[in-house]
Amino acid sequence: MPQPRCSPPCNRPAGTAERGGGTLLAHGQGSRPGTSPGPSWPRVLAGAQRHRGCPRSAVAVCDAPRDGPARLNLTAGTQCLQRRRSPRMDLRHVPATREKGWYLALMAPNVKGPNYAWLDPSRLYCHPQGLQDCVADLLQPFQGDPIDMVAGIDAMGFILGAAAAAILRKGFLAIRKAGHLCVQTLTQPYTDYSGREKVMEVRTDAISPGLRILLVDQWVETGGTMRAAIQLVERLGGVVAGVAAICIEDSEGGRWIQEHYKCAYCVPPRLQPRFDRHQFGWD
Repeated sequence: MPQPRCSPPCNRPAGTAERGGGTLLAHGQGSRPGTSPGPSWPRVLAGAQRHRGCPRSAVAVCDAPRDGPARLNLTAGTQCLQRRRSPRMDLRHVPATREKGWYLALMAPNVKGPNYAWLDPSRLYCHPQGLQDCVADLLQPFQGDPIDMVAGIDAMGFILGAAAAAILRKGFLAIRKAGHLCVQTLTQPYTDYSGREKVMEVRTDAISPGLRILLVDQWVETGGTMRAAIQLVERLGGVVAGVAAICIEDSEGGRWIQEHYKCAYCVPPRLQPRFDRHQFGWD
């Protein structure tokens, strides 16, 4: 199927680009991998245009005048669910200079509406270098720290947590939603990011007093889920060596976690306000 065209169209050939003001300016569809914004930022979502009338689409946007340069803009939201497709990922493309967080542009927006999370970070796990660099950034602050075990939170925290455990050559502990483990467990009620009351559990035979555990989840939004995991570890006598997530939002719960525990995250400071507002994009 042909890609949606930008409107109004650019007159210059697709793929030509010029840099200005720290942001890549591209002409036409810009289907070749590039960088935006700033040095070495991969334009991994380029190659498709948002359809006109959708102001929050997580694809490359062509907002150029008819004969001028187009500024690529990556934004996201839950609107405009028709005629919208995520462009195919180029698994072979790796930027020449990999800044911290370059792989965040690999994430995908919500295209199914308000009953779903606003963003799907798991798309970046499909990219081999993106996944490696994401895990490396999460572990960097803990270099030299004593860590005995890595624990991941059900369910997406299992992916990053297991990857981190493999790199550290440590064991991995799954902190589950209640009702899945057939062994003796300790449970902890909590309220998740959507406001729903839930219960999580952990097996009681894996954490001994003084065991230092790195807690890993995909995202910390309100902090309720991570705080419940912290309580489980500490109730069993374990020590929380740190908390790692792709993003720790500037919510009341997120701030509490960062004030009380050593934390690692992947979002650069300049982009943090956008993620706090659930705006997946930058100019």
